[in-house]
Amino acid sequence: MANLPTKSTALCANEEGKIVIHDLPFPEPQEGEILIKVLYSGVNLSDVRSVAFFGLKNYALGGEFCGEVLQSSSLTSTPFKAGDIVAGIVAAGRSRDPRHAAHQEYITVEPDWVFKVPENLPPQAAAGLSIVVQTASNALFNHLGLPLPPSVADGTIDEGASSPEGTLVVWGGATGVGMAAIQLGRASGVSSIVAIASARRHDFLKPLGATYLFEYHDPDVIEKVKKTLQGTKGTIWGFDALGSVENPISQELLKSAIPPHDKVRLATVLLAPHEGFEAVLASRQFHVEFSLPDGTTLRFHKDETLANRHWRGFRWVIDNYGGDYKPTPVRVLEGSGKDAIFELHKMWHMNNFGKVVLKHPLV
Repeated sequence: MANLPTKSTALCANEEGKIVIHDLPFPEPQEGEILIKVLYSGVNLSDVRSVAFFGLKNYALGGEFCGEVLQSSSLTSTPFKAGDIVAGIVAAGRSRDPRHAAHQEYITVEPDWVFKVPENLPPQAAAGLSIVVQTASNALFNHLGLPLPPSVADGTIDEGASSPEGTLVVWGGATGVGMAAIQLGRASGVSSIVAIASARRHDFLKPLGATYLFEYHDPDVIEKVKKTLQGTKGTIWGFDALGSVENPISQELLKSAIPPHDKVRLATVLLAPHEGFEAVLASRQFHVEFSLPDGTTLRFHKDETLANRHWRGFRWVIDNYGGDYKPTPVRVLEGSGKDAIFELHKMWHMNNFGKVVLKHPLV
């Protein structure tokens, strides 16, 4: 570890909860951890929403990355070697150690948080893949109960399963999570997929697997979706991939668009689900805990069974990236820390198409 720097430039919420550039100490890997030089980190709405919603202060930001494994004394106990390009997701929650936060120059992670980036997956795309795809995979294959794609279902209850009967409804089809959900739904064998998104994105979404497309802002969108779902055989799986918390509230819109039906399952990307919905995390391989301003504590316990299922869905995406899984847009921000902070705040508008990743180091 000779000639390594003494600091790691990071995006953090300061003591007032304001997002700033801050130099953290260079992270020392604990036993069994990997030391990584971050090449790119993925920008997500949760970067800013968690700071505001949970009142996080003195907190390092960033939930996903792609980087190069560096030599360290703990590396020999892992399956990786120096020079490997890896990507992955990091632990979340108020108690996360700063050395794990992804929006910084150097991080340390546990080996089972990451995967080696294959040649078919560009590093900048890999940096922004983990959260959106694992969220969609967790929603479909755990909360909504869809079967895994056949190629990754070996040894599970889904091995040899027939194609599911029903319709998948994705509210927010042009979000990163929504586009992943459409493609994973198609891979699962769902033949009827309804996507609600801006009309200017419909031509992009149809080849992903959407069979019915509706415009968000159409005043008759609720009735049009409801009419399409009338007479659905099997299950209606509804997924709020948008997660809007101000009028219009996406959970309410989705629920009102589903006609009376005997088999309905609903999930949302928000951690505060409405009645009938299940809250979806990006990963179940961690114990996650957040404290709300009113003193309520949200706890999501580690669940290896659920984690195995959403990792299998994620593996299907990695294996098929650029083929059966069609890449979605990625924009790389190469700029200053100030530019990066501005990009994070833009996430509040919820109008990005595709993924934004930050190139490190921030200058």
